Amino acid sequence: MTVKPKKARRFIEGELANVGALGLIPWQNRFGLTGGIERIGEVYYGTITPGINYSTELAERPFSMSFGIPIRLEANDTRPGKGLSHLGRLRKEDWDEGQDYAQLIRNITWGGKEERVYFDVNAFKASSLGHGTILKRYNPNLNLNSRQVSAEFDGFTDYGGGEVYVNNITRPNLVGGLFFLKPLSLVDRDNYVMRSFSIGATAAVDLDAPLRSHLDYDDVDKDGLRDAEYLIDQKSFKPVYVATKVASFGIDAEVKLVDTKTTDWKTYVDYSYLASGLPTHNKDPLWDTAPTKPGLRGVMSSGLAWGHLLRLNLGDDPVHAVRLRAEVRRYDQNYLPSYFDTMYEIQRVQYRIGDRILDQNGTKLQAILGRDPKANGGAKVYGLFFEASWKVADYLAMAIAAEVNDTTPDNNVFVHLEVPHISGFQFLATFHRRSAKSPGALFDTTFTTRDIFILKGRYRIFDFFHVNLEALTPFGIGPDSFFANTVDVNLYGEFGFAYGKGSDK
Repeated sequence: MTVKPKKARRFIEGELANVGALGLIPWQNRFGLTGGIERIGEVYYGTITPGINYSTELAERPFSMSFGIPIRLEANDTRPGKGLSHLGRLRKEDWDEGQDYAQLIRNITWGGKEERVYFDVNAFKASSLGHGTILKRYNPNLNLNSRQVSAEFDGFTDYGGGEVYVNNITRPNLVGGLFFLKPLSLVDRDNYVMRSFSIGATAAVDLDAPLRSHLDYDDVDKDGLRDAEYLIDQKSFKPVYVATKVASFGIDAEVKLVDTKTTDWKTYVDYSYLASGLPTHNKDPLWDTAPTKPGLRGVMSSGLAWGHLLRLNLGDDPVHAVRLRAEVRRYDQNYLPSYFDTMYEIQRVQYRIGDRILDQNGTKLQAILGRDPKANGGAKVYGLFFEASWKVADYLAMAIAAEVNDTTPDNNVFVHLEVPHISGFQFLATFHRRSAKSPGALFDTTFTTRDIFILKGRYRIFDFFHVNLEALTPFGIGPDSFFANTVDVNLYGEFGFAYGKGSDK
């Protein structure tokens, strides 16, 4: 009898946990529909989502696709005078733009992050570029009234490579890319130190960055508040703002210090800039008129980060993977590491310091680049970032991270727990706290307006019936026309059938 040789185990290099993901993809090849009751703001909807997903292996790399048609029908509007007046009406905000039809794609993924080839079109995941100094775990779908499908392509060889990212495959406003070379591979490709040494450049730009939000001077929503709230487009239900561009770009270098079958340790240095324009008369808190070129002044700030990334693959059955990252940072007071971050989609329009909105119509661009770099005697900001994650095969994944500094109110933390698949059960939970005033405020037990909580669970009761439970805090425009996180708890029933090789129990 011929015994097939055991397939060599690939070293696990990419993200170990889906931190910030907004959805679960079934572990089986499956088709069917999901239905239930969903609350968005003050309105309850009946939901039906026909869907299908398929997973296989393509060219020795995992390949998966998932598609669905989300349909929300209004059930009960709890606002005064509304009630059941629009019972059964399709939620028009889900389908009022051409880009909304891209949400039929839940994911198309081939390969894995940090592998030689990676392609991902996704409506759930958060994304990063390179070391994350410029774009880290950005999720374009925290806004309830905007559904975007992002795309990323990575590829590299022993001599160089790159990454490309767009936040919306139909109409992107945030685009980014990374390009790097490994020049010493030309000298000695067998030496892992020389083979791994790379120099690169990264850039990301928001082509439609809010500079100032318009206020509702004409009382368009007829609630009498006028200049005490944002002007909201009554068709798209999105804030109206003066737009400009904001870019972050930089250079980096990295090299591996250890490269074995179980251990991978590299160190890197990133130097990057943040640049845009600010109105010369930006001290007026109610300024929201479209500026002319003479009315803007160019602003640029910079920062330096030195980091280490340690990856360990331990054990064979099951495989344990550990990932540790630590960074020391030094930057200008009007710079921010990972400017395009988890909360960017909300904070680009409405920036909060602690629980306070910076000013009545302030944006992230003005809040960060508008800081005085000469404050505190022009002292630089010193910060630390630490992250740890652990994964046990497909059974369990955990992650935790914190970033703190000694000067600005830009302290962040997250914790994450995930069960990819155990005996008919899936689960993920993530908690983010962003823009805390101080490192100590990260551990305040009070839930705040800048916090994100995502919990998703899926359990198989019968082969043809699963129950899905979610509790999450997406952001939507509230009665005062400002963004607010709302706690939504939704329960769904899923009817469907598994098929093909991926239909394991």
